[in-house]
Amino acid sequence: MAANIDEAFGTLADTDLWEEAAATLAGFLAPTLVRNIAEGRTDFDIPDEVYGIAIVGASPYSPAYSGSIALGGGLYTLDTAMERFGVKQTVSGANL
Repeated sequence: MAANIDEAFGTLADTDLWEEAAATLAGFLAPTLVRNIAEGRTDFDIPDEVYGIAIVGASPYSPAYSGSIALGGGLYTLDTAMERFGVKQTVSGANL
């Protein structure tokens, strides 16, 4: 039992884990930043999912964290698609 607790705290103290988590968060937030910049400069109504896909496509330009950034962009794409099709609202309103 004590070994499991030590292992759990070792995972929490792992700085590589937190760096990857921060890169994933950056990949998730980056599409919103790009959308906010682009919407004021273009007349096109671009679906939000496109911004997430763009971040996934641009992720190889960050060699150290390309996988984590792509994961964040992919999560953003799925999140906005779930909003578009009502999946998030259905799950949020589910009474279990």
